[in-house]
Amino acid sequence: MKQIFFFDLRSYFHRYITYIVVIALLCMGIFAGSRFNLSVGEEVYLNSPYTIGFMVAMLSISVIFIATVLALQLLFKEGDSRFDAVLFTTPVSRKSFVLGRFFSFFTLTFGCFALLVLGFASGQNFHDGMEMQSHTQTGSYLYPFVVFGLVNALFTCSVLYAVAWITHRKLPVVSAGLMLYIFYLVILLFSNSPFMAGSMPQSVFAQQISALTDPFGLSAYFYEARDFTVSRRNTNLVPLTGYFLINRVLFTGVSFLFIIIGCKYFSFSAKRNGALKQRRLKSVEKNGGAENTSFVVASPAFGTLALLRSAGSFMKKDLTYLFKSITLVAVSVLLLFYVGMEIYAEIEGGIRLPQKYAGSGLMVSVISENFHFLGLLIVAYFVNDLFWRSRISGFYDIENSTFFARTKLAGHWLSCSTLLLFFSVLLLLQGLIFQYSYGYFHIDGQAYTGVFVFNTFPLILFAGAALLINDRIRNRYLALGVSLLLILLITGPVSQKLIRQPLLRFFAGHTLPYSDFNGYGVYLSSFLLRLLFGLCVIGLLWLINSSIKYRKINMPIILCCVVLAGTAFFSGKKFTEGYLPVNKTDMLQTAARYEQEYRKYQFVPQPVITDVKTRIALYPDQNAYAVTGQYVLKNKTDESIHKILLNFHPDLKVEKAVFRASGRDKIISEKITGLVLQEPLLPGDSATLHFELACKWYPVNGHRSFNAIIENGSFMRISRYYPRIGYQPDHEITDKNERKRYGLGEATAVKRLNAPKIHNDFIHLDMTISTTADQVAVGTGELIREWQEDDRNHFHYKTKEAIPFRFAVSSGVYTGKTVEYEGIRIRVLYHPRHYENTAHLIDNIKNTLDYCISNFGAFPFQSVTFAEVSSFTKGFAATAYPAVIFMTEDMVFHANIKADRQQDVINELAGHELSHLWWGNNRIAPDDREGAPMLTETLAMYTEMMLYKKMHGREKMMERVKMHRQIYNAEKGFAPPQPLYKVTGENIHISYSKGAVVMVALSELIGEHNVNKALKEFLRKHCYPQEAPVSTDLINEFLKVSDKKYHGKIKTLFEKNN
Repeated sequence: MKQIFFFDLRSYFHRYITYIVVIALLCMGIFAGSRFNLSVGEEVYLNSPYTIGFMVAMLSISVIFIATVLALQLLFKEGDSRFDAVLFTTPVSRKSFVLGRFFSFFTLTFGCFALLVLGFASGQNFHDGMEMQSHTQTGSYLYPFVVFGLVNALFTCSVLYAVAWITHRKLPVVSAGLMLYIFYLVILLFSNSPFMAGSMPQSVFAQQISALTDPFGLSAYFYEARDFTVSRRNTNLVPLTGYFLINRVLFTGVSFLFIIIGCKYFSFSAKRNGALKQRRLKSVEKNGGAENTSFVVASPAFGTLALLRSAGSFMKKDLTYLFKSITLVAVSVLLLFYVGMEIYAEIEGGIRLPQKYAGSGLMVSVISENFHFLGLLIVAYFVNDLFWRSRISGFYDIENSTFFARTKLAGHWLSCSTLLLFFSVLLLLQGLIFQYSYGYFHIDGQAYTGVFVFNTFPLILFAGAALLINDRIRNRYLALGVSLLLILLITGPVSQKLIRQPLLRFFAGHTLPYSDFNGYGVYLSSFLLRLLFGLCVIGLLWLINSSIKYRKINMPIILCCVVLAGTAFFSGKKFTEGYLPVNKTDMLQTAARYEQEYRKYQFVPQPVITDVKTRIALYPDQNAYAVTGQYVLKNKTDESIHKILLNFHPDLKVEKAVFRASGRDKIISEKITGLVLQEPLLPGDSATLHFELACKWYPVNGHRSFNAIIENGSFMRISRYYPRIGYQPDHEITDKNERKRYGLGEATAVKRLNAPKIHNDFIHLDMTISTTADQVAVGTGELIREWQEDDRNHFHYKTKEAIPFRFAVSSGVYTGKTVEYEGIRIRVLYHPRHYENTAHLIDNIKNTLDYCISNFGAFPFQSVTFAEVSSFTKGFAATAYPAVIFMTEDMVFHANIKADRQQDVINELAGHELSHLWWGNNRIAPDDREGAPMLTETLAMYTEMMLYKKMHGREKMMERVKMHRQIYNAEKGFAPPQPLYKVTGENIHISYSKGAVVMVALSELIGEHNVNKALKEFLRKHCYPQEAPVSTDLINEFLKVSDKKYHGKIKTLFEKNN
């Protein structure tokens, strides 16, 4: 055994390639440690024991790829060298050989992973910032290195080892490696991982099953640490107990079982390449003499047609080999299984969200998110296998001696392209089957084209590059390793860090969702331009390779190079039109300069905006809009104002800006301007600011989710892009080390709860929006009138009461439904195919209006509009503005609430968002301080819960409360503890989920009637134009309506951290 073990190790360490791999693994680890840390929470340090354990566990997934490459080389090297035929004649015993070979296989795999971890630990020492703590113990790296690295390497090696000896073929080994990776991804879906499950937590039972069955232990790690606080995550290792211990012991035992199976099936007499039957020549019956034999004279052809037929012949040979292989069936089944599980998980939604409709866009979005990376791995292997097959079989010398051998590479590319088309069609058919199974029969052909454009075509380009790699590198396994390394460099966040120019990322896929409103938008044409550029680049590389290989350059090759270079230039130029490179250093310098120059305005009296009159011209077909606006600015302070700071948003172009005060005009030319007034603005005096702005985005830069002006279904939180008055603390750098580097002091802190109160600065809004003739524009406030002029639709919105400085706009081709209820006009605007929940939404709007008006006070508007917007907008399911609520198409509005679990999110949507017209977006507007979200989101959650109880009963409501308690418990360990009455905006698990639990508990304690009585009084005392409330004002109202014996419990509910 020792002889085989050391022989295998020496065979690697005698090669220079091994040392190149060692350096590469160390560099990859250093890169991961210094640049590619995943944050699990803002307060959890990147070098905390918890995060290090998580990162090492993630890195251990690389063992699959390392072990697969080593298995293909090490476990089959006797067969590849033809030594297996005489191996049994050597004095090496069967037991010594199989055990020695496994230990060398495991040692090399584990050693490669050790290099990665060593590099990762070193890389973290180069990482600085406020997310790093000052000291890290060595044990924080050694512990996960053992519990994850050792066990995962043992398990992976044992599985591949068993498959190799059972099948004696390489393709099943590759399939096994792919299966392990897919199995890991599927298990992680149900692990409550913050990176996989997102906002849709899984049930505790699903997490427990995932913790037991995850072969790589990540699910068990998450489950065992579910109750950790931030402090514990930063200081303590996750103990090897409970499900974590069971998981590691279980898969260690399974690993030894696979080793025993592999040893049992190994045989010295196994035939190479799994060929168990010997080929025999058919005897040729001689019927007559040579004189009866017919001879045909061959006329050789060497033209273009012959070259094409030759490439077709190579392709046919490859496809015959591929489609007769059981491995193709296995890879297809694994691919369908993995993508199918992802589609199922996306449709079903978890415990938080209901089942989604199985639309074509959803199918394609899931396929695009999951097929591309697996497709790269599949291509890397099959290209390697096809290219080197003739060399392994010994046929290469004969094949290469023929005239048409030069078309072999083209034949391989054609066969790989056909294979990728086959996989794409399989996934497309699977999507159609899901649609049929879920009874959603609207088939969108445009959506399904994305399977080919965003997946198949980039993979075909990668196949061309992989073939070049294999053609230029003379070692099969090195070529495979380089191909895998290229995959790591061109996919995901790594490619964005290393390849800054998006034009060069032509192997990458497209993961933005398909929108029923907007399709793929301008991203489709832009993506095709980049593909054309990539095709030209690959074509040029092929021609250069051919010229070097055959030492031949002629005029056709030169002409082809010129045409390809010209096409690449013009397609690349068109793709990069409007490109704005993102430079972190420039952004930091700009932020530092802003603070250094203008923080002095933080305590300088500034005027407030009292009136906004604006015209917004939308051009959806151009992804652009233009704004004309005028502010009335008033000095509401007791002091004269001598200086005013004006801030224009950097994303918008300032066409014109004029400040007028005391009859004098001042032209504004800079986006940040500190005005020094010739005559001070006296208390009570007013000034005006007139401005003209323009916005246009280009697909090369991507769109802003909250400023998405697109062909159909646009949504803009447009008030964020209007000029601001005074110093803006949100422009400041938050990283303490960066602040120190730029010589900045302490950043502006969140306003304390007990800071002096302020009076609300509400505005009167007059907004006119124009859009294309086929679209309806929705603004903030009441719709006064609408008309058509110059082949454009115009809409005039106005607020009759003052509102906070917060307004938004949408535009789309809508189908609408309008009803009158109790003197209030209810309007729902939606995509023509998203009609399923409209009637139910209107019923819930009526219920919400009844409840809120009877318990909290009059509705402040004469109408309310619910408008659906494109999924190009992310970050919310719905958002409320004065008199209008906007809903994204891919969240709750277009959901199958009649599915098995009957999750009535439409009730939640209406109850929560409409109640914001009382809590936070119209009647009251707490300033940005501790506890502010409790007065907006928590009260909206309370209203949502009470309406859910009213419609579905207390038992169903308590199920929702239980779900919110689970969400809170899952999230609280990733943020510092805060009591509800001091919650800040970033801790939504407190303001939403804990807030719902607390408010329901309060209603159970003192009664729903008393809670509503307190809320009504709170609103009466603090609605505009009264001073802005703070959270303790609300708690005091609860205390006033409750018995003194409950006061301690009430304070505990709001003031306790847990």
